[in-house]
Amino acid sequence: MTALVLTALALLLSLFAPVLLRRARWLRRSPAAAIVLWQAVALAAVLAALGALLAAPEEILRTLHGGEITFGPALIAGAAAAFLLAGAVIVRLAVVTIRLAVHTRRRRKRHVGMLDLLQGAEEGDRHQLHVLAARLPLAYCVPGSPGRIVLTDAALDLLDEHETEAVIAHERAHLAMRHDLVTEAFTALHAAFPRWVRSRLALEEVGRLLEMLADDATVRSQGAAPVRSALEKLAATSEDGENIRVRLARLHSPSTAAPRAAAAAAYVLAVAVLAVPTLAVVTPWLRSAMNALVLG
Repeated sequence: MTALVLTALALLLSLFAPVLLRRARWLRRSPAAAIVLWQAVALAAVLAALGALLAAPEEILRTLHGGEITFGPALIAGAAAAFLLAGAVIVRLAVVTIRLAVHTRRRRKRHVGMLDLLQGAEEGDRHQLHVLAARLPLAYCVPGSPGRIVLTDAALDLLDEHETEAVIAHERAHLAMRHDLVTEAFTALHAAFPRWVRSRLALEEVGRLLEMLADDATVRSQGAAPVRSALEKLAATSEDGENIRVRLARLHSPSTAAPRAAAAAAYVLAVAVLAVPTLAVVTPWLRSAMNALVLG
């Protein structure tokens, strides 16, 4: 039964948990804890899938032999196949992660090179803030060492001084908290999963939570008013208008419930989600080991 339970759990965590988590608006009171919960769900789904693969051979043989199982060629072959499949899953995840990391860093290096070329920066004279000529008001950051912040002159024309400082602080928060690594991890996991069990909801919601986390950091340093007004001005021309509206609603109507309570609940759920597949895999083996010790 362990393999069936873990298979069902892996599918539940991959397909249905993202839908439930996205609907849980209370998680947005504490974006950092919510991201930890999303990470726990993703990791638990992988652990459950691996556990199902490893538990399947023994349970299949028990079913075929009326509950009795003996060490022999069939068990060895089944265990070997299970370990090969589990290893293939791990290798695929590692390869996808490494490939994505290499590609992302190459792309960022080219981007930074273009920024320096456009602004005529000399070696050793690299500015963290770049202003580009463009018709659309844009603001974004390019992670790296050091990271770069890019604004268009259209954004500077649109925003006042305090709003501009808030936008720059927002991007600096992304760089300081290394949000790019969180995004990379979820992107790699999404790409490594089979199409029929993966969902874009995790990627989308984690991206939104990261923006909220940077919003909170900016509010602490710049105040809420310039953050709200800057978002309102940028929402009109942004392709990500829906996410900006969600962030604005959160900033305009801060929850009266304690963020610490939401964070505590999210962390407890994260631990519980990780504990279920771990215990499901470990408990039968511990039981067998204890029985062997007692009988021995």
